[in-house]
Amino acid sequence: MFFKIPRALAIPILTVLILTLFTNAATVQEVIAERPELSRFNAITTRFPAVLRDLTVAGGTLLAPNNDAVSSFIASAGIPDVASITEASARELLSYHVLPLALRSTDLSRSGGALADTSLLDDRLANLQGSPNVVFASAFGSTGQEVAPSGLKIYSGVGTPSNVTTQDVVFDDGYLHVIDRVLNFPRPCTETAEAASLSRLLRALERANLTEAVDTTPKFTCFAPTDAAFQRAGIDVETLSPQTLANALMYHSIVGDVGYSTAFEDGREYQTLLGVNVTVHKRAGQLFINDVAVLQGNVIMSNGVAHVLDGADPCPAIGPVTSHNTYVQRNIEYSAHYNNQHPSSPNVGQ
Repeated sequence: MFFKIPRALAIPILTVLILTLFTNAATVQEVIAERPELSRFNAITTRFPAVLRDLTVAGGTLLAPNNDAVSSFIASAGIPDVASITEASARELLSYHVLPLALRSTDLSRSGGALADTSLLDDRLANLQGSPNVVFASAFGSTGQEVAPSGLKIYSGVGTPSNVTTQDVVFDDGYLHVIDRVLNFPRPCTETAEAASLSRLLRALERANLTEAVDTTPKFTCFAPTDAAFQRAGIDVETLSPQTLANALMYHSIVGDVGYSTAFEDGREYQTLLGVNVTVHKRAGQLFINDVAVLQGNVIMSNGVAHVLDGADPCPAIGPVTSHNTYVQRNIEYSAHYNNQHPSSPNVGQ
């Protein structure tokens, strides 16, 4: 015989059980120390205990790189060993791997993906008008639109995403998820384009004299065609005038609330810096800008996001944009107007 709990008591009892679970849980540092695959990460956090404590004082979510991930990170950064990591570097590293909210794997792996604030606020890496930079979590690909789920991945700056290898390790007031790569730090737009081998886009920005604008404008969204897309469209960036290139690049740019895939609504139009709208579609397991498929979505930049496109949308015929200063001024005016009308709110796995 089974005892049936009355519906009116079920939620209070469940709440008590969850609170008890967190109350009896180990600290985040104790959880890290208990896991052999996190021994190198543990060496970092124990060297600078105040850094981890400050970032997790109210709980949250820790994306903890495993031993191989830490070793690869140290090698690629040219750091001799864990003992050589400075406190400033450790704080930067941990800030991007600590999410202020306690998010379970089910919060992060739902269809459509989940955008989550991190604790990274350094202006060099989060030029977002005071908002922290983010990560995009998805079990449905880089746009969150794939039909069938696969393993949960964390998408960050340009480069390979991190796989979540162990999920939902409970610590007091939060969750730890083990990942197999250190997150890629966000970079400005031109550095992102260079690292992603988008050489024709980068050259177009240079010839249009827009590199500084796209690197320093906060809350910037770039629709970034691949080199092959430029070639298929017959666009020769060396022969087009700087003015024509500026128009085309503005048609591939949005400034205002950052255009992460989670913010886009199917069938809705969004105004570009050219003043001409593009339409977003979510269909057949893909994200489209107009009718151009997104090959790699949610590449997090220091000042926004890039979506790598499989094509280059032809630029509508409009009156000339006469100078680089016009482009920057449109950025500033549109961004200021938009942000006055739409105050920022935290990204809560949305």
